[in-house]
Formats: sequence, C-alpha cells, structure tokens
Amino acid sequence: MADIGLAAFSIFFMQSPSFLARQRALAESRGRSNAQTLLGMTTIPCDNHIRQMLDGAPTDHFDAVFAGLVRDLDERGGLAPLRCLKGRTLIALDGSEHFCSRKITCPHCSTRKRADGATEYFHSFVGATLVAPGHATVLPLPPEFVRPQDGAKKQDCEPTAARRWLARLGPAYAWLKPVYLGDDLYAHQPMCAAILAVGGSFILGCKPSSHKTLTEYLRGVALDGFRETKGVGSAKRIHRYRWMTELPLRDGKDALKVNWLEIEIAKPDGKVTYRNSFITDLPVSRRTVVDLAACGRTRWKIENETFNVLKNNGYNLEHNPHGELVGPRPRPHPRPQVQGKREITQKIGKLGYKLPPQRAPDQMTVNPESVPCGNLATYPF
Repeated sequence: MADIGLAAFSIFFMQSPSFLARQRALAESRGRSNAQTLLGMTTIPCDNHIRQMLDGAPTDHFDAVFAGLVRDLDERGGLAPLRCLKGRTLIALDGSEHFCSRKITCPHCSTRKRADGATEYFHSFVGATLVAPGHATVLPLPPEFVRPQDGAKKQDCEPTAARRWLARLGPAYAWLKPVYLGDDLYAHQPMCAAILAVGGSFILGCKPSSHKTLTEYLRGVALDGFRETKGVGSAKRIHRYRWMTELPLRDGKDALKVNWLEIEIAKPDGKVTYRNSFITDLPVSRRTVVDLAACGRTRWKIENETFNVLKNNGYNLEHNPHGELVGPRPRPHPRPQVQGKREITQKIGKLGYKLPPQRAPDQMTVNPESVPCGNLATYPF
C-alpha cells in the first residue's frame, strides 16, 4: 500500500500523467528508476491497480495529513505572511467541477438538464484554501465532494457540501481564528450560522438582487462612507467605501444581524471599474472598512491560484476517467461471413483464373504449379 500511495502522489509531484509508465520502462531497461531513487518505491504499480486499491479509501482519510502540514508550517513561521485582521487567517470557500460528460456516468454523479434536452453528468467539490491580500502563495485544505447522500431525496449541492465541510473540519481549524470568504451563494443565514457555530467569522459577497430585505434597509438612508485616491497617472483610481451595521440578513424575527459594506473603484473621469458589496459579522468602521473590503476581494484567489493551477498547470485535476457509457453500447463491426466454395470459385473465375479439378483424398498430390498464382490468400476477394 505504501508503494501504491507513493505512486499516486508521484503523478502530482512530478506533474506528469505518464510518469509511472515511463518509470516502468526505465526500470526494465536500466534496472532502476526515478520512482525508486526519489520516492523510495520498491515496485511501480500500474494505473488500474492504483485505482482498484485507492478508490475504496474514504477521502477524509487524508484530513490529518493536511492538518499536520498546516501545524508544521505555522510552527516554522510559514503562516505569518498569511495572517491579517489582527492575527486572523482567511479561508476561501468555493465550488469547482472536475468531471463532466454526456456519455459517461457513475452512481456518484450529479446531473443537470441542458437547453437542448440532453443530460449532463458531472462531479464537483467545495474547495477550501488559505489566502491573504497581496500574496500569491495559497495553501489548499481538504475538499468536500458534492455527491448523493444516503437517505437524501434531493440532489446534493454546493452550499450543503460547504456546511458539511464546516461540520467536519471547522473545529479542527478553529485555532487559526478563520474568517471564511465566499461569494453570494454562501451569503445566507444557514451558512452564516454554521460558520459562527464552529468559531469562525465571515466576509461574504452580497448581491442586492438576492438580498431584498437587507437592500430595503439601505434605501433612503444616509450611509457612512469616505473616499480615497490611490495610484498616479494612468493607474490613478478613486476608492469609495460605504457601510451600515446591524442589518437583518433576511425577513423574520429570527433573522441574523450582519454588517454591510461596499467598495467602488472608479477612474478620475468617473467610469466605474469595480463594485462589490459584502456582509460580515466583524465590526465595520472607517478604521476597518478598507481592510475588510481587501479581504473580501481576496476570495478570487481560490479560483486563480488554486483551481486554475490544479487544472491547467500540470496537476491534471480534470483527468479522472470513471464510470460507464450511458445507454446502449455501440454495436461491434459485423464479422465478415465465411464464403463457400462456390462463391470463391465464381470470384476467381471473374479474375481469369481456374481452380484445378478436385481429386479424391488418396489421389491428392502436392504440385505448386497446379495453382497459377500461388497462395489463394493473395487473391483480392
């Protein structure tokens, strides 16, 4: 099992999907390979053997590995550049697909209907990544896969998977004093309550169209705000900030109270280049709004520095063939019918040749000259 685990790890470590095949050929020709010298593997298993042995292992089996790496990195000061907001860390949550097909499916696939009536089968997951404003370095954490759940009548979805991630891993990372980042899909009361329940805070994108109750409180009210200018020349931009505190997240007496903030970036001529709003449980004031807005905007790093790297920079995240073909399998090409002696004689006659007369078995002699063109297998029929 150690060799199988190392073999699966080596594909990502070397960023080469054909690494193992090449190493097997290298071991056969030279007696040893890089898999043995670099990774300490004694034997190199084939791809199918790796899948057969590892597919049954639960994904949360590796949660302790991630947690150990984060602890080890923090003890050596590696997390210090990622801390902000008075020692807090930012954990961005977002969903991503890693398989999609209209022909291949498995029992764990999610489905959706397209406009042309076709059904798509896909796999997705909720990723979690430690991020920080102004830093390209990120640290991925264990994912939570979107898949059918036992006893559930509805199809699994990203927000539900995100709440499972919090229930499973939130307490283990509470020591980081995390602030969870997410887009508008996460800015609802069940998600916010789940974050608070595991000792975290949140800064979540908030669209006016999906938060009508909160937006009603903002209309016709003089909001706190200020503006500042950053950059010079063609890079000069005007940053405008607005905020309001203690707003209900939804309608109803049990609505969670949140703080709202908005950032707008415009050119000197007034053209707006960026606008976004967020909700948070952290205090918002003139002293904190700039840092909170910067942290909220950092959510996109999970898409660029995490998902994009895993899919397009050699890690082949989307290279995961599985499942079976949907519907009837293609019919094999029909085998040619065996032709009888009469059909063969007729075809040879059309070509201008003539078979010698058949003799009794005891009168048969081997005479190569009796067949004018040698082996009948060379005839074009």
